[in-house]
Amino acid sequence: MTKKPTVSNPLIYCIGDSHASFFAGADRIQPNWPTEVDCYLPLFKVLKIGSSLAYSLSVEGSRTRGREQLFEVLETSVPQGAHVMLIFGEIDCRAHVLKQAARRSVPVSVVVEELVQNYFSVVEEVVALGYEVIVYNAIPSRIKAPTKSRQDPDYIAIGSCLERNAAAKLFNQRLAEHCSEKGIRFLDIFDALVHRNGITNTWYYFDTIHLSQRAMPILLNRLSEILSELELPKQKVLVPSPYRRLADRLCKRIRRLLKIKPPLRAHRHSIKRSVATYSP
Repeated sequence: MTKKPTVSNPLIYCIGDSHASFFAGADRIQPNWPTEVDCYLPLFKVLKIGSSLAYSLSVEGSRTRGREQLFEVLETSVPQGAHVMLIFGEIDCRAHVLKQAARRSVPVSVVVEELVQNYFSVVEEVVALGYEVIVYNAIPSRIKAPTKSRQDPDYIAIGSCLERNAAAKLFNQRLAEHCSEKGIRFLDIFDALVHRNGITNTWYYFDTIHLSQRAMPILLNRLSEILSELELPKQKVLVPSPYRRLADRLCKRIRRLLKIKPPLRAHRHSIKRSVATYSP
């Protein structure tokens, strides 16, 4: 049986692309495994394996070696029977789904279904190894396509924000259905991260792609619903005023122009509690 979380004995091992960095509890992109990650939240252990695609996890020899890294991490760094959160799919939905649909002249739903089938086959492989698997959703996409995508291929965005978010939402829906059929937990906070019009709410992001710790209370509340044995205290979600939203957008723009790192916004935790208190 997996022990209750402590700093040295995390309860949930978070394996995935750069979005796994969110679970370290600070607004920073964390180093790739096997480099040790400084985790501010004792609930999680982050094992980031680069920009691996969900689609390619079922295939050996991909550019990122995602499949090889995933199973090597599981074999060497995760105790048997532990809770494992798989964090893949946002890159696929942002940079590949719409491109493949246009290139092949097929509906987006066809490409999404193929993506889900490939990814879920790997989810089932991890389950078969004896791990308690939690599948994490693809979060909403960046609002604007980058102007320097060729210099930074990990940040490519194809299509409009609404189109990418629609693809991600469909991906999440189909993935959730597969998880439900097999009794696998699916962690979905997508709807809390978009406005009513379907556009991504950038308040919850520390850059154009990755979630800020402002979104951590949302995640912890949802995690408590699907994993009640954690007994997590209810987290207060900050709802900013229009003025704070505007100020936040201006600050982010200035930081990008001047290439200044965002505030760390690290969770401060007490070992006596399972989760941290958060200062916005």
